[in-house]
Amino acid sequence: MTIYAKSFIALDGNQRLTGATTAQLYPYDRYSCHLCGSALVFHPEWGTNRPWFGHTWEDLTENGRHHCPYVNPEPKEARRIRMLRRYVPDVLPVVRKADWHCSECNSHYHGERYCMTCRTGDHSQEHRAE
Repeated sequence: MTIYAKSFIALDGNQRLTGATTAQLYPYDRYSCHLCGSALVFHPEWGTNRPWFGHTWEDLTENGRHHCPYVNPEPKEARRIRMLRRYVPDVLPVVRKADWHCSECNSHYHGERYCMTCRTGDHSQEHRAE
């Protein structure tokens, strides 16, 4: 079973960053991942009032398949989710936000492990303040 993390932000049809709560109030016809550019499905979740966006395998870009942290959660998080699914069948992974340093382009950034310059997180290491 494929497990993709929920995203709470996306690019709307005008390529503007929007939150899931805003999308619930002012919907667009299409959304895409702010990191990998893959098309996203909007899940309004009216009953719980916790809307979110999700990737689907069919709509993943090549970059999304290989590098998007919402599609490829850290191995430790994926193991945790597999264990939790015994008790909570619909649980999804969480994408951790931190301060990162990309050794490929020597840039520092905050957020998901995904360097916007290199279009990958492969060369990024968590940067801890000293």
